[in-house]
This record gives sequence, C-alpha cells and structure tokens, in this order.
Amino acid sequence: MRKGLAAAGVVALITAGAVACGNEEPSTPQGKVNNAFTKLGEQKSVAIGLSFDGTPDQIYAALKDQDDFKRADADMLAGLRVKTSFSADKALAEVTGNDKGTSFGLEVAGGASGKSGGKTLVGLRSVDQKAYVQVDIKGIAALDTTGDAGLSDLNDMLGSVDSLPSSFGSIKTLAKGGWVSIDPKAFADFAKTLGGASGDDSGSGSDDSSSGSGSGDSPLSGFGLPSDLPTGIPTDLAKKTFAQLLAPLQQSFAKDATITDLGTKDGADHLKVSVPARALAKDLETSLGSLTKQLPGDLKDSLNDVPNKTVALDVAVKGGKLDHISVDLAQFDDTIHGKLPLGLSIEGGADPVKAPAGAQQLNPQDLMGAVMSQLGDDFKVKADKLGAGGAADPGLGMDLSGLGDI
Repeated sequence: MRKGLAAAGVVALITAGAVACGNEEPSTPQGKVNNAFTKLGEQKSVAIGLSFDGTPDQIYAALKDQDDFKRADADMLAGLRVKTSFSADKALAEVTGNDKGTSFGLEVAGGASGKSGGKTLVGLRSVDQKAYVQVDIKGIAALDTTGDAGLSDLNDMLGSVDSLPSSFGSIKTLAKGGWVSIDPKAFADFAKTLGGASGDDSGSGSDDSSSGSGSGDSPLSGFGLPSDLPTGIPTDLAKKTFAQLLAPLQQSFAKDATITDLGTKDGADHLKVSVPARALAKDLETSLGSLTKQLPGDLKDSLNDVPNKTVALDVAVKGGKLDHISVDLAQFDDTIHGKLPLGLSIEGGADPVKAPAGAQQLNPQDLMGAVMSQLGDDFKVKADKLGAGGAADPGLGMDLSGLGDI
C-alpha cells in the first residue's frame, strides 16, 4: 500500500503541475482546469493539505487484508493531516530556485476529524534563511498502534532532558513541544567539522566522505538523518521559473490527457482527468533535469512504481479556483478492496508563512552536549552495575568500544 500511496502522490502532483499552463477556452473542461491553475500561479501563497477522503470504516474495509493492519490503524490514518504551505514575494509562477524571498511550512497533525484539524505532531518552517522546528514526541509515539509505544522509556528520557542545566533551555523547549530556531549554515559547518575529524581518523581524506554514496559515512548518520537528500538546486534549474520547468511536461499532458466534465457538486465544478501515468512520470524526470540524479532513493522508486496504465483523478474547481484533487489509491494497488480516495486540498492566497513567535535558538553544540550528557549518565549507570563506580571517575580506564551497545 505504501508504494501505491507514493505513486498516487507522484501522479497527482504531476497532473496538478502539468495543467498549470494552457490557453484553452475557460468554458471547456480543459479550459476550466487550466484557468484554475493559472489563477493559482498568480497568487503569492498557497497551502496544500493531504489526507484520506474516507471514514475509518472505509479505510479499514479497503486495507484490512494488508499485513498486520488493524482497526486502530484505520483510526490513526483517518486522523492524519499533512499541510504544506508556500509563500513568496512574487507570483508563484514566477518563483525560481534562486529567490530568497520565499518561505515554506510543513505541518503533520494527528487526531483530526471533521472540521477539527487535530493536534500538531511535527511543525517545520523556513523563513528568511532560518529553519524552525516543533515536535510532539509523545504524540508521535502514540501513533504506534501495537499497544506498546514505549511510553515508560520515553517519559524517562524526557525526565532526563528536564534535569539538564538551564543552559540547555532550547533542548528542553524542543522536548516539551515548543518551537526552536535553527541556522542551517551553522549545522552544516558543524557537520563539516565532525566530518573532518572523522576523515583524519580514517586516513582517507575529505574527498572520500563526499562521494554521495549514501552509505552512512555522514557524521550525522548516527542520529538517523538521511544522507542522500539533495543539498541544493542544480545550476541548470535554479534560474528557471516554475512555469518554465513545467513547459515540457505541459506539452505531454496536452497531448495525452483526457478531461471530462462531471457536473457540479457542493458548489464546485468536478472534472475527471485521465492520464497515462507511466508516460507522465517519465516526462517528469525529463522536466526535472539533473535534479533527478539527486532525488532520494524512495522518490526515485516511486517514479518507477507508477503503473503503466491510464489513471483518473477528480479535480474540483470552485469559483474558478482550484479547490481539491482526489485520486483513488486502488488504481495503484491491487490488494486494496473497493475505493480508497486520497485527497489534496488547495488554498490559493492562504496566509503567508511566518516565523513562530518566541522560538528559542538551538545550536548544534547544544544538541551534541545534551547527547553527550545523556551518554555520560548511561556510562555511570553501567559502571556502577559493574562495580566500577564509587569515588573514582567512571570514565577512567573504561573501554569505550562498547559505546554503541549502551
């Protein structure tokens, strides 16, 4: 099901972008879709929501034969909401990769139902070249439907963070679900410092550490951070506008897609967009140019997993503006029973992304210091159990090779 979800997301986003350009008459089905996306491109901000368009009962009926899928999983999925926001100092269609006046936001919420947006589990924002992070650690742990979310160990860990000195205020704020600010350059420089030290120890030099193989040689790989993410926009794409990047894709879409008017429902014009999914995915690779080589492995696989058949999406246009896109995941996965619609809500002209008030600065040294402080406590506990504690420093004369086992 996860492959189907990823493939469906790729197709929906491809289709959304591909129809953004066009010169059809607004009274035709093609014209209604093109006009809606043209209006979206004229806005300076947009918010896109992602969620299942179904009740817990519908989700469970569709996925009950998946491995270890339980009713609790259906309840959890039904309550998940992902919201991505983007704002700029110019029309979205004119934005390029070099623009500095852009802001980005991502929010993952759980426990949503009806008009209730649920509780924020993860919040990310990028404003004025600075990043902001908010995490509800207990809320994320509660998503585990196995009945053993490890809350006891989690509470112990949070308690140890709370006992840190006052100088670790930003760490405490992050652990309690508050906003912290991060300077990406400071973290990058700190990672390079660690990487240089690692390279000296191995005798391999710094050149080997930048091979981009994603083999886990990154100095931060021990924290579970991915090592194969793109580090920037290639120069052959950075100066192009969003509309220019989509031009080759638009040509393919205009040639192969079929759009049918389904009538009006709940005040919105609904249009069925049928597209040859595999061909469109290949055209996306061409449109992305050299950026395709930098994509993480999972996203590359998602492009390859797009089925070689025609798939349909329901596009809703309200008041001439794009309002909602729905795609049935059953088109991508034969193990799904019945229908399982995944929905994208689109709000052009949404509130611009702003920096959260009161965010505390989180420095890389603070994060490393907190980790080392926790490791020091673990060393003392282990040493005491081995009879090596007492008045002596438990770190003296200890074999540090067991660090990874603690």
